[in-house]
Amino acid sequence: MAKPLHILAAGLIWPPETFIERLLRGLLARGFQITVASIKRPAADWFNMPGFHWLPVYSWEGHFVVRIFRLGWWVLKAWLGSRGDMQKIAVQINAIPNHTQRTRLWYRLLPFLGKGWDVIYFPWNSAAIDHLPLFDLGMPVVISCRGSQINIGPHDPERVDLADGLRQTFARATAVHCVSQNILQEAMKFGLDPQKTHLIHPAVDINFFQPRMESRPSRSTFHVLTTGSLIWRKGLDYALIAIRKLADQGIPVRFEIIGSGPDESQIHFTIHDLGLQEHVHLSGKLSQEQIKEKLQRIDVFLLSSLSEGISNAVLEAMSCGIPVVTTDCGGVREAVTDGVEGFVVPLRDPAAIASALQSLWQSPSLCEQMGRAGGKKIERNFNLDGQIQQWVDLYQELQKTGGLQ
Repeated sequence: MAKPLHILAAGLIWPPETFIERLLRGLLARGFQITVASIKRPAADWFNMPGFHWLPVYSWEGHFVVRIFRLGWWVLKAWLGSRGDMQKIAVQINAIPNHTQRTRLWYRLLPFLGKGWDVIYFPWNSAAIDHLPLFDLGMPVVISCRGSQINIGPHDPERVDLADGLRQTFARATAVHCVSQNILQEAMKFGLDPQKTHLIHPAVDINFFQPRMESRPSRSTFHVLTTGSLIWRKGLDYALIAIRKLADQGIPVRFEIIGSGPDESQIHFTIHDLGLQEHVHLSGKLSQEQIKEKLQRIDVFLLSSLSEGISNAVLEAMSCGIPVVTTDCGGVREAVTDGVEGFVVPLRDPAAIASALQSLWQSPSLCEQMGRAGGKKIERNFNLDGQIQQWVDLYQELQKTGGLQ
């Protein structure tokens, strides 16, 4: 790079998801300057990394007087120091008929004025939509398309504005990153030009997610695990029905669910309704280190999702040398070849899930074979160093083609 590029990462909730944290740290290690805009201040170790900066932004919630004082100070500061930027974003904001919505949008966007980054990066489609007037500042914008905001959200009657927001941001973005070919195809339904698209798969730190060193002991229990948010689109009801089928066949199965979410009480009910208290354990939310240790000691990883971009959890399990049983959702077939690294089964099909799991219970050698194949696949196609280099290539390509001034 001719000079270190300065990227604004906007629309983040801090601390970020692990895969976003890996990306930010990877780009910092490659010499990029990165400013993170977030309400919560990052931990001290981030500020020890050369090139890292923090832009504090504020929630609309809070004391009315404090909010108005802060808004007034920002307006004065912008008017005196970045009036041009203020005038640029005012066109879109002032077109909003509702006074309260206009005020809240000014409150959200004023901290970004007068900064002059090389590029604005939105890790989520919704973040780009929420900050749409920032597109008028003239800086190149890169957006990530990851999953549910493309293949679920636009069909939600409570999110009727999302489809229009996707069309607007896709039309105005300089470049759009898609996590899978499947997500790219879905995004094209909302006007995404494939010519501005960069397909960069999720990745795994293969130096962290590694197979266990010692050999696995002979199995007395068939240990199946899944990780993820406890929400409807993870399809856990179908997974639990499949576990019930295995238990009815006399298989000593233990199904561990790692994660938290709004559907936890419903999942507890289903476990009791199916009489699976002795077979299913909810472990709650765990650290990455704890998840890795769990993965290294299981027999099979199960993903029963109804929708994904590409599941990071599946990739992490494969990196640990674990065979996977996964539903045919999103871009999963871009990572898992049915019968090679695991089994790919239809959506909402507990019988198919149970059959695939039973095959792996009956053949420990097949588990080992698929686990080794999965590890090689991750090392070859989904390793973190390769992913970071793709992001570096994306920004360097924008530089060469004039997307970054």
